[in-house]
Amino acid sequence: MRFRSFVIGGLVMMLSGCEAVMFANVLVGCATRPPPKLVPTELPTARAGAPYSVRIDVIDASTPISRLLVAPANPLPEGLVLSHETREKHGVIHGTPTKTGTYDVLVYGSTFGTQCTGQAVERLYKLEVKQ
Repeated sequence: MRFRSFVIGGLVMMLSGCEAVMFANVLVGCATRPPPKLVPTELPTARAGAPYSVRIDVIDASTPISRLLVAPANPLPEGLVLSHETREKHGVIHGTPTKTGTYDVLVYGSTFGTQCTGQAVERLYKLEVKQ
């Protein structure tokens, strides 16, 4: 009976040691991964009444992108939208702007989580729409 208890105790200690090492590796990996970024850093100028399209890429993302959106408080100019397919590491701003002006546009998103939580990404762009 004592031998059996000793074997079971040894197995429990070995398994918990393995989990502790695995947990430490995940913790270090999560803490040292770089934050994702949106590129380009600036949007090209658009022309009112002319088709516009620019690709927004998420770089340094360790997992696929769950969403890429435009904040309602800093929207795209009328006539433009941001399209993004879940899991893709890019989105596209496209359409035909209707009004001239300079617009502050906040693009934001997040990555999926795995052993680590998902990461947030955002960039405030200035988009100039000329005549």
